[in-house]
Amino acid sequence: MICNKAKVLMSAAVDGELTTREEEELSEHLSECPQCREEFQDAKNTKIIIQERLVRVKAPKNLVDSILKMTTAIP
Repeated sequence: MICNKAKVLMSAAVDGELTTREEEELSEHLSECPQCREEFQDAKNTKIIIQERLVRVKAPKNLVDSILKMTTAIP
């Protein structure tokens, strides 16, 4: 695998969206390429930081109802 393909797969890998075969191919590449391995670790660390700082807010019921009403009215 070339580095460009590995970089494309890294984002999906961080989000757990790779097929088993893609995971294996990426893992093999990362075991052989220190630059990609470092970049992949940075991507995973970034995701962890974002998840830790993400503040989830529950939308008010009237907002949810309004949005749902709008989406069902679209032809």
